[in-house]
Order: sequence, then C-alpha cells, then structure tokens
Amino acid sequence: MALKCYAKEEYQPRAKQIFHHLPTVSEMPHREPLLHISLTVDNNIIGVGQDGLVSIWTRNLKLKKSRLILDENKVLNRKLKWISDSTLMPQYNKLIIGTCDREIRLYELSNFEPCCQIIGLETMPLHLDYSVREEDECIILYGDEQGCVNIILISSVGETLRNWTKCPAVEEIPSVSMENINDTRNITFIRWKVHNDWVTKIKYIHSIESIISSSNDDYTALVIGCVNETKDVQHRLRILMDSSSIPTKCSLPGGASPPRRFNCDESQFKVHRGVKTFDFCKEGNILVTGGLDRNIRLWNPYVPGWAIGLLRGYTSPVGFLCIADGNTKLFSVSMDSTVMVWDIEDQSCLLTEIPKASQIRGEMAVCYFSNERRALYLAADCLVLLHFQQREDQLSNSCVSHNEPILCCQYNKPFRQVVSCLEGSAIKVWDLQNGQLVTEVYEAHGDAAVTCMALDTSGKRLITGGRDGSLKKWVCSAIRYIHTLKQAGTSSDEVTACTYADIYSNRYIISVGYRKINIFPDLHSEASEGPCPQVDWIDSVENGHKDDVLCVSFCPPNLVASSSYDGEILIWNLISGHVCSRLSAVRQAVMEDGTEDFIINKVTFLQSRSERKTTAASLVSSGPRGYITFWNIFGGGKLFAYFIGFIYRSTISDMAVSDDDCLLCAADHIGYIYIWNITKYALQGPEEEPPALLLSWRVHSCSVTSVAWVSEHQLLLTSSVDCTVKLWSLEGKYIGTFGQKDLWNIKDKMSWQRGPNPDSHTIPAAPARQVSAIKPSCATEREDEANSAEPESQVASPLSLIKDDEIAEEPKQRQKAKSEHRYSPSLISGAF
Repeated sequence: MALKCYAKEEYQPRAKQIFHHLPTVSEMPHREPLLHISLTVDNNIIGVGQDGLVSIWTRNLKLKKSRLILDENKVLNRKLKWISDSTLMPQYNKLIIGTCDREIRLYELSNFEPCCQIIGLETMPLHLDYSVREEDECIILYGDEQGCVNIILISSVGETLRNWTKCPAVEEIPSVSMENINDTRNITFIRWKVHNDWVTKIKYIHSIESIISSSNDDYTALVIGCVNETKDVQHRLRILMDSSSIPTKCSLPGGASPPRRFNCDESQFKVHRGVKTFDFCKEGNILVTGGLDRNIRLWNPYVPGWAIGLLRGYTSPVGFLCIADGNTKLFSVSMDSTVMVWDIEDQSCLLTEIPKASQIRGEMAVCYFSNERRALYLAADCLVLLHFQQREDQLSNSCVSHNEPILCCQYNKPFRQVVSCLEGSAIKVWDLQNGQLVTEVYEAHGDAAVTCMALDTSGKRLITGGRDGSLKKWVCSAIRYIHTLKQAGTSSDEVTACTYADIYSNRYIISVGYRKINIFPDLHSEASEGPCPQVDWIDSVENGHKDDVLCVSFCPPNLVASSSYDGEILIWNLISGHVCSRLSAVRQAVMEDGTEDFIINKVTFLQSRSERKTTAASLVSSGPRGYITFWNIFGGGKLFAYFIGFIYRSTISDMAVSDDDCLLCAADHIGYIYIWNITKYALQGPEEEPPALLLSWRVHSCSVTSVAWVSEHQLLLTSSVDCTVKLWSLEGKYIGTFGQKDLWNIKDKMSWQRGPNPDSHTIPAAPARQVSAIKPSCATEREDEANSAEPESQVASPLSLIKDDEIAEEPKQRQKAKSEHRYSPSLISGAF
C-alpha cells in the first residue's frame, strides 16, 4: 500500500465553542421512570410515566398539571397496568400509548380521556412511533420482544378514528380487535421478522420512506428496510407466483412465523453488542448509532459494511443521540446521564457535562432535544433543562494537534520525541523540546484508525495496530514503513493493544484483540509482509479470555498480563504459553456502585517489585469502573488493595507508572488526571486505605486517551479525543499544546503558557489541587527506614478532601488564581 506523506498544514483553531447556561432542575410528580418526553402542538412539554401518570410542563419546566390516565391504576388492590412506550399523534391531538397487556391506546391530549384502543396484539409493543405518510394517511409502528417490526397503515385517518370510537367498549373504552382490524377498509397491517433480539428503538423516516429499527443483537443491530413491498421487479414476480410470501391484510395464524424481507429490501448494520439508540439525517447523509459498547458510530446509510467514524469517551451505554445545528453537531447522553456534544465533521468532542455539574440525579430515563431552542430535556430522578449556546472565542493560544480525535500517544525517550496516532489513520512525531512537528504520515492503516502503538527499547522501531486488524512496523524517527504483520484469524478483528517483549536475545511483538493474543518474532527484515504469529500458545485458545482483550503488558523476564472486557486479568508465562494466575475484578465493590461494568482498561507491572513475590503487589490495574487495583500475582494471585480513582464520578481511561515505580498517574473520561505516591503502597502486604493523592487537575475538555511520563524532565504528556496533545509539569502547570504557533523551551519556564488550561473556558475545570507533598524514593533500605519514621499526620486524607462546597467555590478560586500562584514550585520538584 502506498503511503502518502504531506508537509505540515496550518490548522486554524476552532472558533466556535459550545457552552450551556445554568441548568434548570425541577422535581417531578412521577414515582416511576418517564418513558417519553416531547413537545406538544401548543409548545408545552409532555412527560409520560411508566405507571400512566402524564405531566404537562412549560418549556422552562414549570409544572402545569398532571393526571393518571390509566383508570385501572386508580383502583386499590388491583393489578397495575404498565405502559411500555408512548408517542404523539400531533395532527389529531392524540397521545398513543402501548401497554404491557398488548394494547395500543389513543387518548385525547386536551382532556386525557381515552379515545379508543387496539386490543389483542400478538406481542407487546415495546417501542412506538408515528408519522404522516401522505395526505390523510399515516403510519403507526411498533417493535416487539420477538424482534419483529409491526406496521399499521391507516388511510382516511379522520374517518377511521371516528369509526373506532363507535366500536364496542371493553373496560369502558371503544375497542377494535387485532383479529378484525384487517377487515377494515382503510387499514393495512404488515409484520416483518427483522431482528434476533428485542427491538430497542423504531422510527419511520419519511424522507427515504423506510423504517429504521435496532436491537441488541450483533448481526441485526440496526436494519433499514422498506414498509410493505419489495423494490426488485424479479422478486415481485416471484411473489405473484407464490402467494404465501405476500404480506396480506390477514393476521398470521397462531404459531406462524412472520416473513422476512428480501435482502434487496433492507440493509443490515452489524455492531458489537448491538444498538440501543440512533438518529438519521437525510440532508447530511449520515446515520449515528450508540449502544452497550459505549461507542458512538457514524455511518453512511448506504454503506452498512463499516462505520465512517467512531466517537469514544463514554463509560456507560449510550442511551440518546440527536443530530442538530444544521447537521454539524451531535448531542449524546449516556445512561449515567453524562452529556456530550460532538462536532460531526471533525469527529471531536466539544463539550462534556458530568451529571454532578448539571445537578442531574440518577440514571437517564429519556431525553428530548429541541432544535428550535437548542435545549436538551433530560429525565432521570429529576427533570433537567440544558440550554446550549454557541459563542465566538478569540483565544490566541487555542489550537489542536490533529484534525481528528487522538487515540494514543507515547514518549520516545532516546530521541526525545512524542508520537501521536489518531482516528483518521495519521501518525505525527513531535519535538519534545519545543512542541514543533518533526514529521507525519497519513493513511498509515488505509482508512482504518490507528488504535494502539508500542516502541522498542531503542526507540528506533514503532509498531502500530489498526482497526483493520493489521500490525505495521515503522522506522520511528522518520515514520518509514517497513512491513505488515499478519494476525491469526480474520483481518477485520481490531487490534486493541500491543507491546514489545525482550526475552534474552530474542525480541517479540505481542498484540491483543478479539479474545486472542498474537505473538510475532521481531525479525530484522525489510520485506513488505512480516512473519505470521506463533500458533503454539495452546492456553490462549483453551484457557484464555472469553471476551474481548483490551490491554497487554510485559514484565521481564517472561511474564505477560492481559485484561478483558469481562473484568478478567490473566498472567501468562511467555515461554510456555500457560496461565500462571487468573485474577477477577472487584465485583463486590462494583455491584455496590450499581453497575455491571467489569471492564479493565489498563494493566501495568511494577517491575521493581518483581523480586518480592510474597509481600508486594507487583501489578496495577484500572477498573472496573473508576477503581484502581493492586495485585500480588504469584501463588495464584491475590488482591492487595483497591480504591476509587476519581474525584468526580467517572471511569479511568489510561494509567502510567513512573520509571522508579514511585508515582502512579491515572486519567479519566472527563478530562482529569490524578497523581498518587505509591512508593511503599502495598509493598509489605495488603492495604486498607488508598495511597496519598498528590495532585489532581483537569487537562482536557473531554476523555483523556493516553498519559505518559517524561521522567528526565519531570513532565507529563496527555492526549485526548479533543484533538490535542498537551505537556504539563508535575505541579499541574500547563506548558503547551503540540502544534501551537508559539514554541516553548522545556528548560525555560518563562516560555511556558501562562494562565489556566485553555479548555477551562468551555467547561469549568477544577484547579490543580495539592493534597500532600512527598519525596518518593525507593533506592535503599536505609532511606525506607528513615521515611517510615515520619509521622503519619503529614499525609493528608486523599479523595475525601474534595467536597461539594469546594466545587461551588471554583469560580472564585479561578479568579483569585489569576493574580497569585496557588502552589509553590518546589512542592514535588524532587519527584524523580
């Protein structure tokens, strides 16, 4: 494959930024979760609860009235009726609800009185949608627990509704049976078998006259299909020859399987762990999906084979997506109520709003976005209104390092360079001394993102892994392509992590991905295709991971640690290929946190402790959730310590240990980093308390993807999906962004950027917070003994020091910080 190298192009800083006003928070009369929020024809907000309670609000969240519309639930000692979903029929001022008793009811919005109902549905209407098709013609559709798309086409809508109101009453509501509905002249009922799992969302798109539906099944995650007829002439002829294939007006006989569409009539999108929510824009020709895997994917709706973009940053499933602002912005909300705003063209995050900052309590139940007001209505344990605005910023120091989200970066110590890789398959090399671009290469992995990389000990060779499943070897200083390494299995399996391993005089490259570990001998060959992986690692197949492998780490002389999506950590003997220890996530602590997320994002060895096999923890892992865990890996493995690694509720995205194993740095998904003193932590046995937290501050406006130590200069390197690579001192001082116009000199502090982190103007950022000062040193036993004599009172309490009232004082503190220095420059100057 020919690689294209380009000269550096000036990238203008993004002038427009997103921010929102103070949130409006209202308590709700609902005891059960809301299922639906939308705008009514009279510009009010309507909310429908699971128990049938309907509330009407002004657009500024002033409660006007509420009423329980299910009369069955007003009677004591009677089985409750539950609503499964609801939608509006605005042209006829009707509210449509689906119930768990397999009914569809229509209510008058003016007085909430029942109008009529359709009873005897074969399945439960889990998710509803309504749309107008033609003049006096509409469509009501619902997805069910059998993965079917059910379509009710109604013509002469006004006349049909009047006829329904004259039908015999069941439980005092005029009712039309599903068995008889097809005999009605103006009704057509169609049912397609579409998904292999429950339908999670369904929507009729008038602009393309198609139905989009989703499920949690990998292979039928999202399907775009026609309504009622095939588009292929030859297939139409076959249908005429075989009347059994015609989706007639007659209901299916009991036990009969509904027909499937022809392949020419639908497009299937495969997504790992399925799709929970989606949105579609015809003008922008873009489809976005989100689900349980916490990633947002961007698609060309006519090319279902692969996504054109991947947005990462969430730590819980994505529950809401909305394309807005002239198809340039994407508003998304996760199930833990974290709100993010994305630039669709740049595929970068513009804003991250954590629940605590927005005063959102509880998990997101349902959302509604008003394009007219640019306002997001979010229902959790309370109802919250976030009103967004766009403003022009003229920050002279505002810049980006890449044009797309950065997925990883590393420091090349021998050459004093920084290497960064990004979603758009580009690699850049930067000069650490001044932040200037040295060289760059585009289309490193074709159209696939560069997901991970590793440097050998000499710094001369770079290995990159791509979303296309390939590994490529480069000359690092010039980013000159050497050859491609072939993975075992299909080439489409994403490489999630890679590393180098030196065993005596032999060198190996290790990569991980979908439930497998590949080991390649590192040969000094210039051939275009490198060696295939060794296949004699029997345990990796028989006793290895049962879920996606996310991380790998090597510890001399022969140990490898790998972690997976299901929270399992395996310690391998690289020579024999056998599992030495099998470590499980801290499931009890996670369950107490109210989640089933066991993902281990990062594992790293404390190599200086490898000789203390019985007394010391020699492996650190990040996860599950925001926990950081210390393990003793010998004798089958033992948990030595775990603690919460965040201040504001989030998940650890990356982690790094200093060269002498004395400092631990972790970064989270909302842009904060934390530094702990682990000099003696879990060195003599298990620990019950967390280590001393030294500093915590915000480095990026959204998720941090990589953090790396620059030990010889006492600096930290960070990258993020906000398209920037930044350099920091260990005191929390911002040095600069790689690629900025004004170069710096790392030895001259006067050349460092003055003032706060430039991201703080977008999202309020906590200033660098010192908790304690240390002199980390683990050189000699004599120094350890001297340090142990220091009084414990000098070590401040860690995470618990940060309280809500301190967060409220942040605006005042930031104003004060402009005129005085908060911390002494010598606090941790001896950290290395």
